[in-house]
Amino acid sequence: MSDVEDKDVGSEDAAPDVHEDGKKSETALRYTLTKPPPVLFTLGAALQHILMCVPTFLLGSFLAADIVGAEHDSLIRTKLFSTVIFTSGACTLLQTALGARLPMIQGPATAFLLVLLTVQRSREWTCKDSSTGYNSTDYNNTDYNNTYYNITDDGYNTTSTPDTVPMGDLPTCLSPEDKLREVSGSLMAASCVEILIGGTGLVGLLMKFVGPVTVAPTIALVGLSVYKVLIAYSRSSWELSLLGVVLVVLFALYLGHIAVPFPTRSACSAQHRRRKSKTHGLLIFQLLPVLLSILVVWAVSGILTNANVFPTDPANPRFRARTDAKSTMLHRTPWFYVPHPGQFGMPSFNIGLFIGFIAAFLASIIESVGDYFAAAKACEVTTPPKHAINRGIFIEGLGGLLSGTVGFGLSTTSYTPNIAAMTLTKTAHRYIMYSAGAIMLVLSVVGKVGAALATIPDPALVGSMVAVCGMMVTLGLSSLQFVNMNSSRNLLIVGMALFIGIFLPEWLERHPEDFETGVKDLDKILQIILGSPMLLGGLIAIFLDNTTKGSRKDRGIDAWQNRLGTDATNTSITQKPMESSSDNTYGWFWQGRLYQYLPCCSRLPFMPPGTGLDRTPTSLSQPIGTPDNVRSLLGNSRV
Repeated sequence: MSDVEDKDVGSEDAAPDVHEDGKKSETALRYTLTKPPPVLFTLGAALQHILMCVPTFLLGSFLAADIVGAEHDSLIRTKLFSTVIFTSGACTLLQTALGARLPMIQGPATAFLLVLLTVQRSREWTCKDSSTGYNSTDYNNTDYNNTYYNITDDGYNTTSTPDTVPMGDLPTCLSPEDKLREVSGSLMAASCVEILIGGTGLVGLLMKFVGPVTVAPTIALVGLSVYKVLIAYSRSSWELSLLGVVLVVLFALYLGHIAVPFPTRSACSAQHRRRKSKTHGLLIFQLLPVLLSILVVWAVSGILTNANVFPTDPANPRFRARTDAKSTMLHRTPWFYVPHPGQFGMPSFNIGLFIGFIAAFLASIIESVGDYFAAAKACEVTTPPKHAINRGIFIEGLGGLLSGTVGFGLSTTSYTPNIAAMTLTKTAHRYIMYSAGAIMLVLSVVGKVGAALATIPDPALVGSMVAVCGMMVTLGLSSLQFVNMNSSRNLLIVGMALFIGIFLPEWLERHPEDFETGVKDLDKILQIILGSPMLLGGLIAIFLDNTTKGSRKDRGIDAWQNRLGTDATNTSITQKPMESSSDNTYGWFWQGRLYQYLPCCSRLPFMPPGTGLDRTPTSLSQPIGTPDNVRSLLGNSRV
């Protein structure tokens, strides 16, 4: 909805706070956690949050389908997209109602894609079996040196076969369903680690060893590692791909301040016309630049398709720039499809995926802690107490377990752009996220919706991928604002982590035979550790930052933990003193009755302490969540 509305809209709900001294202060938010917006406004804001996530949902499901080797018109794509919407909706409801209790959209985490890209180098995932016709879309091996790599004619199905390994020695190629079963089982096993961390309160212990010197290269490598995917997606039409990138820049940087007129009830009233008040509009270019870019490029691609600019031969690489390249998938998809456990078969296990997913969960935990404090600032409430953070991590672990159960290989996590949008739209109530989660659950069972969105041509997604990956790099590096970058120690650690995180996986990709130990499971573990840029760079940064001499001030530990609300000298996460009580924000009205019958529940690390929730309304503190100070936390968060 509009970030600026007329003052007479919802004046009763958006009344200013009254402090104890009787003075009124206008809160920065029009609808807070204690002041729900009208029903229509709630639905509109919920749809806006969903639209902001659509590009990421598409990228996550499309890339996962390509990595497991699904055909471009396979029904696996629509099933994965419907599953993404389903798990995102369910986890949004769980996180808002039972988790950190802050209004945050949940969606697939990009870090898990890197694990899939890394395990794709294994022979079972990369080989091509002529009897089955299955082959893997290997983005890792989009190389220009044909000595080591055989790039097929369509430019998408890239088969990595080192000359030193005869084709006859390669194992039987796994089908897409087989790969999804491995991903599902491994994700379910790895998610238990995050559940254990959240349920036992180990988050504070982990944060003791993590600082901005560690976070910066780890998050930056997430964005740097997927550049080969952009090469593959833009190959069908570099013209449309470039158009998508230009549109994202145009909308986000040049047109973001332009408010598009949007009709409201007050704007159409006679009183408004008599006052000749200034008409405010919706900052649509600022809120939805990526989605608008996709829609425009999709429309241009449709025009060029009707004009027969792109070839009709499926073997031609430019065929995938057509809007009807996946039209058969739309006709074959049923109107209603309910994502369910075991939809791709009984889950199996892959030790390499398991190790990689644990690393992805640890990176997700670090980022999620920053998201929780950013959301608290945006909602103008007290910083999250320890039990709320533990509970939020616990629910994210359950989200990973749910994702693996229904067959999708990406765990859910909180989305930072939606947190910043709460400040821009001045709305931060749980009802909005409840509505968003419910809408996503409904959309997930309408199969035609997923099929229609799955027909988006590949070049239309390049602009969004450039924006997402570029923001991942800069958001990671922005954590260095707390670090003394005049220190040669810090410069060396960050530089080594970034360079080795890029160099060694590429070297392993070109010479995989040099790391063959003869033990299959050990080879998989080494392949994941040494082949995953995020995991490798993060491990190097953690080891060097915690074993070399350096003051806490130069390392940025004190400033970074104070920004997050964590105690600089303790391993626990502490709550900063503020005016409003955290009980009304992070607890439930029924917890007092629960503690009466089960007093031991109050001692659990993820449950609020005390005897119950104080249901007496309390006033909010002074506005502290502005666009600037929310964005200052994005360095510890994700796109």
